[in-house]
Formats: sequence, structure tokens, C-alpha cells
Amino acid sequence: MRLLPLDWQHESFGTRSWFALLGPILLALDEGAVLLIDELDASLHSRMAAEIIRIFADPDANPAGAQLIFTSHDATVLSSPSGERLLAPEQVWLTEKDEDGATKLYALTEAGPGEEENLTVSYLEGAFGAVPDLLEGQIARRMAAAREAGRHW
Repeated sequence: MRLLPLDWQHESFGTRSWFALLGPILLALDEGAVLLIDELDASLHSRMAAEIIRIFADPDANPAGAQLIFTSHDATVLSSPSGERLLAPEQVWLTEKDEDGATKLYALTEAGPGEEENLTVSYLEGAFGAVPDLLEGQIARRMAAAREAGRHW
């Protein structure tokens, strides 16, 4: 196998995102600060996002008690493939649009997850709400119906 070095501008957005986050993560851990990250999962592999969460939860890696507050659309931040919970239910807040389009914020604990429940699986199955209200393939079917009716976008 031959390795080719890449210039920084040719690195993936995920690699660049990781390096962009690394400084603020280390600073927050060093100072015991609160770090806010919008869309933690944006351009990061699920395992990288999970590791960031684990770092903040690990008292050896985070002796100053820094806090991580983040948003994510990646359900795998709730639990690992083995079912290990990355976050306690009381640490998770969900948002859902109501019938008027307003966003409702509520704690996962309000949904009453079981102690051994795999949060990722249950969330994706809709057990806690906060999932898009659509059926699999619904968007493609509506697009095909619009096209058949002569409508184009």
C-alpha cells in the first residue's frame, strides 16, 4: 500500500471538523468550562462523536468537571451498538414540532425509558417522540406523484 500525503485543503470536512473541535475541547477540559457544540455529529463519524461524549463523562479525562452541551441528529449518541448508554436519560432533551410548527422541548425522562432499554433503538422506533412524522419512502412517493401530475420543482 502506498500512502499519499494530502494538503490540508484536500482533507475531508470531517477531518477538518475534528481538528477545529479539538482546541475548544482541550481548553474546556483544562479550564473546567462549559463547551457548546451545535450539531456535534456534523461531519464527524458516530464513533468520534461518542468519544467526545465519553471524554467529558470520564472523571480521569475531565478532572476539572467541564460540561458538554450539544445538539445532534445522530441517535447513536444515545447508546453504543452494544447498548451502553453514552448519556443518562436525565441528560437528554428532545425537541418536537407541534401542530402549529412551534418547537417543544422536553426531557427524555418524561418518556419514561426503562433502565435496560436501548435508547437508540427505542428512539428510532418513535417510543420517545421527536422523530419526523413520515413513513419510509413517503417523500419519494410524493415526488413521483407530483411528477406524474406534471409538476416540477
